[in-house]
Amino acid sequence: MLVVEYQKRITCSTDTLLNTLLDHSNLDRFFNAKFKVLKPANKDEITGGKGCIRQVSILGVCFEEQIIQADQTGICYQVLNDFPVRQHRGEIHFQKTGEHTQISYRIQCQSPWYIPKFVLKDILQKDIQQCLNRLGDMYDPR
Repeated sequence: MLVVEYQKRITCSTDTLLNTLLDHSNLDRFFNAKFKVLKPANKDEITGGKGCIRQVSILGVCFEEQIIQADQTGICYQVLNDFPVRQHRGEIHFQKTGEHTQISYRIQCQSPWYIPKFVLKDILQKDIQQCLNRLGDMYDPR
């Protein structure tokens, strides 16, 4: 199992981070991918939250992700159908500390035979670092 992680302190509330990261159609502000909601969240869940299925398009590859948990503690999602990687699960956790929120982003998955582990790990690491750094720049402008 391949695991990548990145953490960042951001000056905003957990609610702000939650709402920003569940605004699927605007996630391209943070990721080099486009997101499109295919199925809304389950009834009685927050908008974009648990049950929501989104299509992710990156470098000409499309796949689907499902939100499996979303609240003030964080967001968890999984890639459906084991493509482009197998058993992909993303976990984003929020921990409020004073005026900051510590955000931890962790991805675990299995690399397919045609992508060397070190290559996939590097791609995923850069992706989550870029996401959290851009998110931080949005709330902590220099």
